[in-house]
Amino acid sequence: MPRIRRAAIAASTAVLTLSGLVAAGTAPASAEPGSFDLINKKDGSRLALVDNNTVAEGAFANSLRDPGWKYSTEEWTSQVVGGRLHDDTHNRVLRNVAANKCLQPLTDSPTRGMRVVVKTCNGSEVQKWNLQHETVSGTNSRWQIWRPVVNKRLALTLDKYGNGSWNTLYLDTSYPSSDRLWVLRPNDQPWRY
Repeated sequence: MPRIRRAAIAASTAVLTLSGLVAAGTAPASAEPGSFDLINKKDGSRLALVDNNTVAEGAFANSLRDPGWKYSTEEWTSQVVGGRLHDDTHNRVLRNVAANKCLQPLTDSPTRGMRVVVKTCNGSEVQKWNLQHETVSGTNSRWQIWRPVVNKRLALTLDKYGNGSWNTLYLDTSYPSSDRLWVLRPNDQPWRY
């Protein structure tokens, strides 16, 4: 009897383990565990919020160059929205971990020169970013242009340099210059390509 019981328990365990693996495999492809830094190609600065502001609705985004600036707001989560599009791009929502708010243009109708802010995540199109890969000699460089879905002619861009350790950000014409190229990397981790 104990031998049959052990066999039944082993079989039950195998079925439960297998069903758990199958269920884990059906998780949405958009779910990305962990948190990230969004890093600019021009100067290696990290996307954060001005004055490390986690409270204000509409807090401005900036980027930090100096490693001495260790803001809690430089940590982000990223979620793919939908699948790969016909133009080989995809859309993402970027949520600030500390503020629990999503990155978006200042208003619902973004224009050139507009600042970038975080607001309460609401699933709207204005909080979705279209990512276009930079290609060099036909090869994906892994750097991306972050364009508002509601106006893909614009891109997240470095603006004015601060006191040597941070930059303001705004939207400018979308093209692959280093001030408009970004990459998501695991938060506070060395790069492994």
